[in-house]
Amino acid sequence: MTMVKDIYNFIDEIAPFRTQDSWDNSGLLVGRSEEKVTRVLLSLDATIGAVDQAHDSGCELIITHHPVIFHGLMSLDDSLPAARLLKYDIACISAHTNLDSAEYSISDMMVDTLGLKNSHQLIDVNRRDTVTGRAVGYGATAECEDEITPYELARLCKERFNCVAIKYVAGKRKIRRVGMVSGAGSECLYQAHKMGLDAFITAEVKHHEFLDAQRLGLTLIDAGHHETEAIAMPYLKKLLEEKFSDVSFELARSGFAASTVL
Repeated sequence: MTMVKDIYNFIDEIAPFRTQDSWDNSGLLVGRSEEKVTRVLLSLDATIGAVDQAHDSGCELIITHHPVIFHGLMSLDDSLPAARLLKYDIACISAHTNLDSAEYSISDMMVDTLGLKNSHQLIDVNRRDTVTGRAVGYGATAECEDEITPYELARLCKERFNCVAIKYVAGKRKIRRVGMVSGAGSECLYQAHKMGLDAFITAEVKHHEFLDAQRLGLTLIDAGHHETEAIAMPYLKKLLEEKFSDVSFELARSGFAASTVL
């Protein structure tokens, strides 16, 4: 019999919750660790749609990347995902920055999704695992088998991450070495430049950061926050299915995309 704590402990093995950033709120955020689990929903976000899907499917647990409780709650009603989870008696485990900075991180998943050779080098090292001493931080670096143009890399990102739209600025050279940080990691573009990378892929890039990248001659690609992180859910699903044969796992139908073509 699998319980919530068993799944929590498994996630803790591959992405230790102790390695999350100090400002983060990862962990078991809703529900009880001793509850039995037979069905689990995986969703990047605990949206109302995802919570309702979990309820309709008879799930006792939902696993998310972004925390279902992140900022302080001043009141509760069932229009809030956390409150609706309580109403339906569904637990929620959120694995946020601990998964972003795991030994095999979402940035590493980006490398594999693009079909590039992983150099296994972090872009931003900002802490250490207090138990193992492992350097913890964000990002991954990769190498292209052959040099490609900025346009070719941007198009590859659009195709592989299923982007509705993409924004990028082309650097001054062809691309061999690429860095990436899943989600909102645009501040790391300056470190990417110091590392001599030819291109940097992330999301939520600000206007002045595009201008800085252009000035530095670095190709900078904004492939979308949702798009660069949604790849983590099928990965987790596969690992969990291999570990817990007595539990059914499903992916959320309701996604979120900030861009729409009119």
